[in-house]
Amino acid sequence: MSQGTQMMRLLGIVSLLCGLLIVGTQRGTLARIRHNQETIMRESVARLLPGIEKQIIYGIQPSDELTILPNVEASGPRFFAGYDASGRFLGVVVEASERGYADVISAMYSYSPETQTITGFQVIDMKETPGLGNKISSDPGFLENFKQLDATHPITTVTHGAKKNPWEIDAISGATISSRAVGRMLQKSVAAVAPVVQRNLGRIERGQ
Repeated sequence: MSQGTQMMRLLGIVSLLCGLLIVGTQRGTLARIRHNQETIMRESVARLLPGIEKQIIYGIQPSDELTILPNVEASGPRFFAGYDASGRFLGVVVEASERGYADVISAMYSYSPETQTITGFQVIDMKETPGLGNKISSDPGFLENFKQLDATHPITTVTHGAKKNPWEIDAISGATISSRAVGRMLQKSVAAVAPVVQRNLGRIERGQ
């Protein structure tokens, strides 16, 4: 056997072993990764709906019918419904995303079908500019926009200090692109999800 053939065989064996190690590691950690993802998601829902004791995940079918999902691993459009200790319906939490300045911004927001307002907002993942765009996750003034943001009108982002209407988002000075991305994200999501929630509100309130 030539030296070249031996080298090729050795490289093949090494590649096979590396592949087996990668697959084994991925399978060995998959359950833990999924568990951590579900924990993070449920904790985010709890922060957005104070007083929550029970969560139900509803999947939205193409027909706008709802199905109860067993866990957060299920794919497709969905939202979380929250209930207090007595079973009283508190509202829903919806996932949303939109392209920002640097990359896609992923977030969750709470929505009250009763008042038709957004009542909370939390960034889950982003790569916006440190000290500027990433303020959308922590700036107190910006987050104040989402205490009672009117969702019955098209949600828009306005220049910092120019907010006049309850459906407008007051942008962060110096982070207008990221602020406007949040406005687009919420408008698109509310337009798609809120009508489904309203049509199925009786069922959601009963937790069925």
